[in-house]
Amino acid sequence: KADILKRFISDYHANNETSFYRVLRLLLPKLDRERAAYGIKEFVLANIYVRILCLHPESADALKLKNFRAPKNAGNHAGDFGEVAYWVLKSRCSEGGELTVDDVQHHLDTVALKHAERLPREKDKELEVMLRRMSAQEQKWLIRILLKDMRLGLGHTRILSVYHPDANDLWVLNNSLQQVCEKLRDPTRRLHEIEITLFNPFCPMLAERCNVQDIDKHLQRRPGPRYIETKLDGERSQFHYNNGEFKFFSRNAFDFTDSFGSSSTSGSLTPYLAKQLKPNVKNFILDGEMMPWNTKFKCFGTKGMNLDVKSLRVGNVHQPCFCAFDILYYNDSVLTNKPLSERLETLQKVFTPQEGIIMHVPRQTVNSNEEVLAALNTAIDNFDEGIIVKEPNSIYKPKSRKDDWIKIKPEYTPGAMVELDLLIIGGYYGEGRRRGLISHFLLGLAQPAPAGEEPVVFESVTRVGSGCTMEELATLSRQLEPHWKRCQSSNPPTGLLWTREKPELWIKPQNSVILQVKASEVVQSDFYQTGYTLRFPRIEKVRYDKPWKDCLTTDEFTKLRLAACGSLVGSYITAQPPRAKKRRAAQPQPSVSAQFRATHLDHVKAHSQLFTGKEICILTGLHEVSKQDLERQVKENGGKIVLNPGKTTYCVIVGKENIRVTNVCKAGIYNVVRVQWLLHSLDAGQLLE
Repeated sequence: KADILKRFISDYHANNETSFYRVLRLLLPKLDRERAAYGIKEFVLANIYVRILCLHPESADALKLKNFRAPKNAGNHAGDFGEVAYWVLKSRCSEGGELTVDDVQHHLDTVALKHAERLPREKDKELEVMLRRMSAQEQKWLIRILLKDMRLGLGHTRILSVYHPDANDLWVLNNSLQQVCEKLRDPTRRLHEIEITLFNPFCPMLAERCNVQDIDKHLQRRPGPRYIETKLDGERSQFHYNNGEFKFFSRNAFDFTDSFGSSSTSGSLTPYLAKQLKPNVKNFILDGEMMPWNTKFKCFGTKGMNLDVKSLRVGNVHQPCFCAFDILYYNDSVLTNKPLSERLETLQKVFTPQEGIIMHVPRQTVNSNEEVLAALNTAIDNFDEGIIVKEPNSIYKPKSRKDDWIKIKPEYTPGAMVELDLLIIGGYYGEGRRRGLISHFLLGLAQPAPAGEEPVVFESVTRVGSGCTMEELATLSRQLEPHWKRCQSSNPPTGLLWTREKPELWIKPQNSVILQVKASEVVQSDFYQTGYTLRFPRIEKVRYDKPWKDCLTTDEFTKLRLAACGSLVGSYITAQPPRAKKRRAAQPQPSVSAQFRATHLDHVKAHSQLFTGKEICILTGLHEVSKQDLERQVKENGGKIVLNPGKTTYCVIVGKENIRVTNVCKAGIYNVVRVQWLLHSLDAGQLLE
């Protein structure tokens, strides 16, 4: 693939004088910062297709589009809306080929413009014009561009490196595909030195995460003092200034200048910032956090308060405040190669701090791991997110995540956070390698029941999807798979309460399991029935040992939330105890993978003679019924189960196709039947022909 792309780029440059940017932004739509958002998701596209194709809402093709993540509807293409749409459109579309690359760019610009102007009908019309002039294959790739998920089998790093050896480095620095194409048109010319420039955003330097109990390793590696800064919970921002002109960018290179102001007479914050700049300042680039400042209590807010700092105004209860912790450019000089200690001295020359407008991030110098631990516990007392530890001699490396800067949060230390036992009440289909699996879960709290009775009402509180390995997820899916039911807005389940966050599937509490979840804090949210949710939730373990009715109640959750103003830090963090000498762990014995093991049927008793005297081999099951369940039903009806077919095998039953099923069918020596034959025979109470 990379070779094909390389030849295409070479041919393009040989035959075109225009920049490759017009093509590259289509290959990498997720990195295109010059065009605004489209505001289009799969649901919107599905409804447009149902309308323009005149599909009945309950037809098979309409359901494929609307439920593209469900294997039951979309089959092998589940999770890939573009591919699902292609097979629906394949027999319905013309040959296409009417639109050029520039035509597509023009239409996409119009779609983004109509979305920005909040004209959804005009946006839909523009999409319809494009779709009617494209083939099914072209529409598949247009859909992937609109959804910014190309599925090329090549990551953006590889694609950029094919374009030019230094393209990825330049992209890291300024996040501009247009500049990458303009500056690096000639692949033989190398970009030996990349400089940070005014009014061009870049990916900031990041901090490596660290458990505070391991901080002594970092201090011993390079002895000496360290700076400790409070980790602020705001919007990481870049503040650019040049001779009266201001610009603000997020860490992902989005331009927020329109919100804060481009001059001393415009915007919500710039008129106040301009007054604080010192007279000798010509230009600069500052790195920092844009924070919500509470003017009543004289303290910072957090992201967990659901405050959009871009919409705040000076003079309100919460107003925007820029907190600077580094400077990268000052009076026409790049400072990234200067040590942090020198950059901080320069930072003092830029502005005069004013509370609630522009401030320095609180900072102290420490020399031991005990002082670092004390600083973290102070941050816990102040309900701060954590601390940042920095090497005074560190240089600034854009997008680098090195141990020159380390971030320490309570949740990085095992046992420091309160763990919550929450019940699975809903599920969502996954994407990518988790396609076809229920990979995300809606979790709930039980409303307290009278003494001696089981809870019957559960309220949604959070959605979680991280923390499980694929093996753990597969095990959990096998247990829950028979009990999932599809959500219907016209017929919501009794006893399960949710609001804006609705699952794709639901499950009865009696058939569900408890997940032990860790999170950083409790925050307000109208997406969930409780009115609150968890910030950064993560699955710690699946509690198969705990009955469903013992999950956390709404009353217990409220007590936890009020106990520490929403923080879920359990207690102060102490130094790590001496480690016992480790013994070599016993090597695990080789074993057969779970899906190939025989089902334990010793406890299953026959209650029917339907398959008496018949030896049956079941190779695979279906999504709706597993191989193990089918084997259990055969045993219950008097049959004998074998793992491999032989001369005495009555029949071989297959569901999902795999290599083994294909080989058995090709052999032509066994009576091979579908799972449906077995299910229909069980329903009829006799062996069907």
